[in-house]
Amino acid sequence: MNIELIGGKGSEAVRLAWYVKQKYLQYEKNIDKREISPIKLQKTLYFLFAYWGQYILKNKNNSESVEVNYSDYSEYLFEDDIEAWTYGPVVPSVFHGEKNGWIDKNPVEGYLEDDPVKKEFIDYLLPQLFDISDFGLVDLSHQDECWKKYYNQNEEKHNNIIPKDEIISEYCNKTA
Repeated sequence: MNIELIGGKGSEAVRLAWYVKQKYLQYEKNIDKREISPIKLQKTLYFLFAYWGQYILKNKNNSESVEVNYSDYSEYLFEDDIEAWTYGPVVPSVFHGEKNGWIDKNPVEGYLEDDPVKKEFIDYLLPQLFDISDFGLVDLSHQDECWKKYYNQNEEKHNNIIPKDEIISEYCNKTA
């Protein structure tokens, strides 16, 4: 499979996955400097996407009460598909990129350095997500209605796309 077909170096989710992997290696509680597990990586990407979308949409809707102008920011942290798999939401482009080693072979030095708002948001959430066990993250994602709605355990292949707007809407309603 060609890297361009699964998101390539230009895919925001693949670039973000590389960043998350690097941050996990630097994470102070990762004493043994283990690599992030595929499950933790996938759930971290999902929750970053969900909370970013909620954060941007709420700030756009309350623009008179925030200090930063969020109108130029997309609610989508990345455009890559998110699918409902057995262990929760998965970003297939990252799954295939990780499985084939493309993410590690294509470092994205300086990622987020030109976007302090996004970097601060992500860097703030990462330790909180890293603190939750792999299957704790799976359990949290299994509580989301958008995953429940699109996951069908009777299907042979679990790859129904979860609409990004539904994820963001659910997270906006959770904190209302």
